[in-house]
Amino acid sequence: MTVKERNKHMRIVAEILEVHLPAYLGDQPLAHDLMSIVGVTLRAAWEDAEKSAQAWDKRAYDLKSDRLRRQWAWAMGAANYASGLADRKDPITEESVRKVRALVKPELEVSSRRVIKDPERFRGAAAANRARQAREKSRTPKRSMV
Repeated sequence: MTVKERNKHMRIVAEILEVHLPAYLGDQPLAHDLMSIVGVTLRAAWEDAEKSAQAWDKRAYDLKSDRLRRQWAWAMGAANYASGLADRKDPITEESVRKVRALVKPELEVSSRRVIKDPERFRGAAAANRARQAREKSRTPKRSMV
């Protein structure tokens, strides 16, 4: 991934939090699915930033890698919070959307050109994400036999 792709992830998060979630708070299953997408997208952006920082570390650009890590340090906490909201049975409210928005450090800017045309496509995303996490947890970690 590149900076361009991280920016696209942030446009998706901004669009979901600013446009789609407030419009679909009455449809709680879809609101949970959209919040799950926010969590997955923020986690992907954080993982990409970490991978880029590791690449800079290999080249001994420690200042640049540390700056990148500091710049994206907020993302994993926001991703965990959004995923937690998506997994709870409690309804997602305007207040919870505001809290997620407050955890996202860069200013959220919604572009005039929509990235998500039809939010209905994300129905079932929260259940699919839970199933994926269960599969990943059930894997035996790679260990040395010594």
